[in-house]
Amino acid sequence: MDSLALILHALKRAAQDVFNPRMFALVLWPMGLALLVWSLLAWMFGSTWREAMESLLVMTPLPGLAEWLGADWLLGSTAFFFIIVLWLPLVYATALLITSLALMPLIVKFVAERDYPGLERFHGGTWMGSVLNGLVALVLYVLAWVALLPLWLLAPFGIVVSLALNAWLNQRLFIYDAASEHADVNELSGLRKQGGWPLFGLSAFLGFLHFVPVLNLLAPVYMGLAFTHYGLGRLASVRRVQA
Repeated sequence: MDSLALILHALKRAAQDVFNPRMFALVLWPMGLALLVWSLLAWMFGSTWREAMESLLVMTPLPGLAEWLGADWLLGSTAFFFIIVLWLPLVYATALLITSLALMPLIVKFVAERDYPGLERFHGGTWMGSVLNGLVALVLYVLAWVALLPLWLLAPFGIVVSLALNAWLNQRLFIYDAASEHADVNELSGLRKQGGWPLFGLSAFLGFLHFVPVLNLLAPVYMGLAFTHYGLGRLASVRRVQA
């Protein structure tokens, strides 16, 4: 099965599996917990965040522009805008991290038992490896998002950057989790390095679902299912070729 066919198959099977009672019971947990955590933090520290952002913006040409336009509200509104632009990806990344660490073992077990019962397990990854992978990915993601924050003043560029960063994070997190139990160390490394543009396209599409209302509630578990079908399907295909 070629890469495109495998990706389409993974998306189709994930769409079917996400409504299975065992998987549907998991759907609301990642986004629900992430929203709860970050909403509480915003309620507790929102004023502090806004003051800190305004302090940073004071060092830019924005106060002079606000004075020239006679728009006293500009500084505060821009600070609020940037806080929202940072808050949303933190919710997104937290939901994915919850899915990666807490739910992916359940998702992989579900998919493997039903679709790949004969696929041998070599345990090339570990749960601690997943934790380290997730934390490194999250730190790099947030740092890149902060560094590229000014691009959100140019709306189309901000959207492109958002999709690209989300695609990178999705791929970094879920390929490891999907295949770590079944692949050996070399196979796991190969899956992460050889996916190419098709895998990046899958990651970008799955990341886009988080911008779609209602679907974004399903997205973390659907994403976990899609990457699991892709990872185990690719692994089974490689092993058949090598046999």
